[in-house]
Amino acid sequence: MDSAPIGDGAAAVVLMAPDQLNGNRARAIKIAASASATDSISLHDRRDPLWLSAVELSAKKAYAQAGLTSQDVNLFELHDAFSIMSVMSLEASGFAERGRGIHFARDGEIAPQGKLPISTMGGLKARGHPVGATGVYQAVEAVTQLRGQAGKNQVANARVAMTQSLGGVAANAVTHIFTN
Repeated sequence: MDSAPIGDGAAAVVLMAPDQLNGNRARAIKIAASASATDSISLHDRRDPLWLSAVELSAKKAYAQAGLTSQDVNLFELHDAFSIMSVMSLEASGFAERGRGIHFARDGEIAPQGKLPISTMGGLKARGHPVGATGVYQAVEAVTQLRGQAGKNQVANARVAMTQSLGGVAANAVTHIFTN
């Protein structure tokens, strides 16, 4: 009862070099980082089954590529197919101390006006889990926020967005950081 329903879905992005923008520079969003990491697929083979090592490594690599820290991120589109994955991702990505991710949420820090808004359009629980389209859909949501086009869900002064898509109970983690 705590699983986002698998559903059909699609999303698309257009990637191009800045010199190809043809006057659309104002709408351009930069991919400041793209990083991935893996861990054992089996929970019982992991060094610590209560820590998402692939998420931690992927996030650290992305922060280093972008020259940023978790404190610079204005919103986070995380892989919330299960509520516990949200909590654990907040911790492993450096937004909340270990064991405190649930308190970060309880205290309203992940709300649209909070310290780190997450899944501002409802996430996988609200739209369903389109599996292969999830990461691209997260990118579309991040770009919508950074362009100031998210309507009633708009995060004020959004300048840096992070997306993170997971596979195989977080055995694979792909993190992107976008800036405007």
